[in-house]
Parts: sequence; C-alpha cells; structure tokens
Amino acid sequence: VGKTRVLIVDGFSNHDWKLTTRLVKRILDDSGLFTVDVSTSPPIKDSPEWDQWRPEFNNYDVVIQNCNDINNHLTWPDRVQAGLEQYVRNGGGLYILHSANNAFPQWKEYNEMIGLGWRDKDFGWAITIDTNGKEVRIPPGQGEGTSHGERIDAVVTRIGNHPIHKDFPNQWKATDIEVYRYARGPAENLTVLSCARDPKTQLYFPIEWVVNYGKGRVYNSTLGHVWSGDTDPPGMRCVAFQTILVRAVEWLGTGEVQWPVPDNFPDVKNAGL
Repeated sequence: VGKTRVLIVDGFSNHDWKLTTRLVKRILDDSGLFTVDVSTSPPIKDSPEWDQWRPEFNNYDVVIQNCNDINNHLTWPDRVQAGLEQYVRNGGGLYILHSANNAFPQWKEYNEMIGLGWRDKDFGWAITIDTNGKEVRIPPGQGEGTSHGERIDAVVTRIGNHPIHKDFPNQWKATDIEVYRYARGPAENLTVLSCARDPKTQLYFPIEWVVNYGKGRVYNSTLGHVWSGDTDPPGMRCVAFQTILVRAVEWLGTGEVQWPVPDNFPDVKNAGL
C-alpha cells in the first residue's frame, strides 16, 4: 500500500501559518505514513500569480486547510473554492486546522463542510454536550457568538468510539488548548468526537467533530494553535495532539486507523508533554 498523499494549503492567517505548516508537516513526515506537499497562495489578491494559483486537490487523498481570512478578508478565487467543493463531494478528505474554522464565513459550501466555525451569534446552530454525552443544539440568536478564554491544559472527554480515538482513554489532558464557546454553523451531517468544559460558562463544548459532505469526510477541531511569536508551541508538542493529527489524517485518507497510541499518551492528570 502506498503512502497517503497530503496537501497543506496555506498563505494567509492571523495565526503563524508558516510555523503551523512546518510543524504539521514534520509530525506527518515523521510518521512515515504520508507524502506531504504544500500549496501557498500568492500574497497579493488579483495579481497574475493569484489568477494562476490552482491547488491540484484531486492529486491528493487529504487536504489540510491552514488559511484564515480574519485580518485580510482574502477569499480564495472562485475556481479554487469550486475545486475544493468538488474534491470533497467526490470523496476527498479535508482537515480543518485550528484557525481554518474561523475562515470564509461568506462561502456557503465551506460552512457546510466545516459544520461549525468562528461565527456571529445569529449565524447558525451552536452545540453543547450534556452530562450524558448527548448533543444539545442552541438555535441561531440564542447564547453568544463564538469566543474563547485563555489557553489551558484542558481535560478532553471523548464521545462514542470513533476510529480516530480507538484505544484512547475516555479522558485525557490536552496541552495549552482553546476551548471555543459557541462555535456556530449549519451543523448538518455532523458528529461531535470530543468535548471539554469552558471555565467561564462551565458548559461542555465540542473540541473535535467530523462532517460528512457528499462522499467526502471532514475533520475539524480547535487543536493546533500557533500564534505569532511562538517558537516551540506546547500545543503542537502535546502527545495527544500529535497522535490525533496522524490518526485523523490517516482516517480521512483511508477510512481506517493503524497508527498506535503511544505509551506516553496523556491521562486525565498529566498533560502530554
């Protein structure tokens, strides 16, 4: 069996997208399971280079989306948007990497693909998880818009038995993560994989979720924060994050998970550094 082919798409973000791409590529390369290429958008919209930019999604098993337009309001060219939609609809795998779920609120199909994102209070449904592990849906206009508090070492609780979490403990401590309050979106064909408690509201919000879009699969999470000025971000060094990253990309590409859970995977008391 050949290696799973992965494309990271980057080029702009309010986070450190260059370091994010470099660290994610290194984690994936070190696993030996993947070939990883990068497609970086040109820096100037409407330039000749911008018009010629065409990521070849169909050459890959998984696309990792690492763009965020919050500060610059860049939107991918129409043909690139249509290319991603077609790619996922026809069975491609899409990994929404941390701040990428903040991106492109005006792009209808992107909202469908990501399920939940960083959106205004009136935008769409939000989800909390009750004490029985069941989803509670909050209608548009109720609750709040998306936000988060300080990054924390948070106890993450898995929900169900998704292949990405096979052989995981029921709970583990994730290093230096953001718990998003009231991520919002269409939330269709969506399954929450894990949640954590927000210290401010004491509510449990999704940390990871997957979406079915056409024949394709999408994985989305708030994990993987890399801020400007970070050099060795603890959230990227977290054993839990690295394990989840490899297994999520493996699952998106093949539908199966073979990558083992390491012996030093964190438990509920000790974060994974």
